[in-house]
Amino acid sequence: MKILNEVLMIAEKTKSKRKLVSFKDVQIAYLVGDMDGVNKLLKDRKNTVVLLKKTLKELKAAGRKTESLEAYIAAHYEPGARGRSIPSLGQERLYKAQRIHAGGPFLRLPLTPLGTDKGGVVIVRFEPDQIVVRNA
Repeated sequence: MKILNEVLMIAEKTKSKRKLVSFKDVQIAYLVGDMDGVNKLLKDRKNTVVLLKKTLKELKAAGRKTESLEAYIAAHYEPGARGRSIPSLGQERLYKAQRIHAGGPFLRLPLTPLGTDKGGVVIVRFEPDQIVVRNA
C-alpha cells in the first residue's frame, strides 16, 4: 500500500503543473494494487482508454496476469456495434434526431446498459419533455 501511495504522489506532482500519468504509472498501480490502484490513479481523468489499452498490451507482453484489467476495459470502454463506447450508468450523452425519407424524426439509443438484447422488450413512456425507457 505504501508503494501505491508513492506512485500516486509521483504521478500527481504539483497542483500548478499539468498532471501526467504514463502507462508505466498505470502498470505499477495495477501490479501493486490491482484495479483499486488503477482506479485511484485515474480518478477524475478523461480519455483514459488509450492509456489502459497500452498498459494491457505491455503487461501481456511481459507475461503478467491481466484478467481484471481486461474485464474492466471490456465493461467500460469497448465500443458498441456502431463504434461508440457503451454509456455507463448515470452518464449523459447528446443524440441527434434522425429522419429517413418522409418518416418522422427518431433516435437510435443503445440498450446495452439496460441489459436488453436483440428481441428484448422495453417499456417506453412518453412525457411532455422526456421519453423514459425501461425493461419490461
